[in-house]
Amino acid sequence: MADGHGDELEAALRARARAEGLCFAATFHESTAGDGTAFAELTQELKRADAHYVVVPSLDHLAGQTIPREMLLAKLASDAEAQVWTLQT
Repeated sequence: MADGHGDELEAALRARARAEGLCFAATFHESTAGDGTAFAELTQELKRADAHYVVVPSLDHLAGQTIPREMLLAKLASDAEAQVWTLQT
C-alpha cells in the first residue's frame, strides 16, 4: 500500500474522515493481482453498516483493475448508495 507509506496514508485518510464528521471504520486494499476481492468486501461492508462514504487518496486508487474506474464508482453508488471522496476534495 503506497510503497511503504501505508501508515502515513491511513493517517491522512482518518484525518479527512474526521474532518468531515465521519467514522473511519476500515481500510480495504486489493492484492497486487487486483482481482476485485477487496472491492467486493468494501461494497458488502458499506451495505451491512448502512454506510455511504468512501475516502480514497485519489481516484487513481480505484484504477488498475480489470473493471474501469467509472464502473466501480457507479457500482458503489448503485449498490451501496456511497459517495467517494478523495484527500483533495
